[in-house]
Amino acid sequence: MIARQLVGRGPDVWTIFALGAIACLAAEVLSPANAAGAIVAGGPVLLFLAALFVFAGALERSGALDHLAEWMLRRAARPESLPAYVFVGFGLAAAVIVNDALILIAIPILYGIGRRLRIDPKPLLLTAAFAVTVGSTLTPMGNPQNLLISVASGLRTPVVTFLVYLSVPVAVSLAAGAWYVRRAFGPAFSSARETHAQIRRVPVPLWPKGGWAGRLRRAPVLAIFPATMALLVALDLASSLVGTPDVAVWVPVAAGAVLLLAVSPGRAPIARAVDLRILALFAGLFVVVAATVSAGVIGALESLLPIAGPSQPTAGVLGIVGTSLVGSQLFSNVPWVGLQIPILASAGYGAGTPIAWLALAAGSTLAGNVTLLGAASNLILVERAERLGISIRLVEFVRYALPLAAISIGVTVVALLVGL
Repeated sequence: MIARQLVGRGPDVWTIFALGAIACLAAEVLSPANAAGAIVAGGPVLLFLAALFVFAGALERSGALDHLAEWMLRRAARPESLPAYVFVGFGLAAAVIVNDALILIAIPILYGIGRRLRIDPKPLLLTAAFAVTVGSTLTPMGNPQNLLISVASGLRTPVVTFLVYLSVPVAVSLAAGAWYVRRAFGPAFSSARETHAQIRRVPVPLWPKGGWAGRLRRAPVLAIFPATMALLVALDLASSLVGTPDVAVWVPVAAGAVLLLAVSPGRAPIARAVDLRILALFAGLFVVVAATVSAGVIGALESLLPIAGPSQPTAGVLGIVGTSLVGSQLFSNVPWVGLQIPILASAGYGAGTPIAWLALAAGSTLAGNVTLLGAASNLILVERAERLGISIRLVEFVRYALPLAAISIGVTVVALLVGL
């Protein structure tokens, strides 16, 4: 994984972990039964992630995000303001749509907008990459590593916990990021003022009037997705405030995805939106992590990279965030989180220490705005942009991303320390 990250090429991440899992079995580090048990134990993560991909695929087919982009294009009074609208819009969307799927949807939409404005679309693509990293920090649904932490950490009400501690830093980061991308990229859009003025003459309302009965029949995701997200938050709030029985975070999302597939016309393309490579990555990761625990590797890593325990909360938060920012560049954020969960658990962190888990989630996620190597969504962006003839270099990415990363990481660390 480290070699692949450093040279920027090599086997897919899921292939590496599949081969790693096979090697663990071949070397008898883990028995087939224990490997199967590790995958079964991680089943809720796989189901949750598959359900989110189903929703993302249905939203893409419905044209909802394309419509949102068209609305943002016309909402901006001048084209120089468009990066700020894209940053906030896709940042908010990333809180409820897993960021890897969202960036896949965003790339052709923003590329098309750039072509229509007759400008280089690269600034819009970079803006979207920065936005989905910041926005996905907010909820367990935002990215795979948050999802893994939410299920494996034992947090009773993960959605509410993320919102309580991370709403303020994410809101500040989105506001600061909108201002920053407007300053950094806005001047490149000044040449599109005449074209943008012509486009704005044809209004696009955020909520189209009339025809909703037919629209919902063609795309039931427009009702089922927000209803599912509302139910998820309501169940978490009820458990937190009233003490109702806990409902695992993946259950309502998986149920909503099943309902969506049952009632949607043309459900086969929606089902094909599930990224089997990501699911294979997680399955391999579960086996490799189980093997590292069984063989004592986690204990060795603890001695090399000691993390302060719950008795030293400030040092713990700083250590977790710091190592996550570095480790995610070497391993990518999902594998890093998979390795860190058993280390934190053995150090004494559990359901009663939510801030430590949020530090791991935020540090590993915001690492995506440090370099291209820190997040899978960045690698997806580079690969898809190259297909469109757009080259995004590491130095170029870091030049624009690092100031934003410094702001969001600083604000988040302060918020977590205040939360202690």
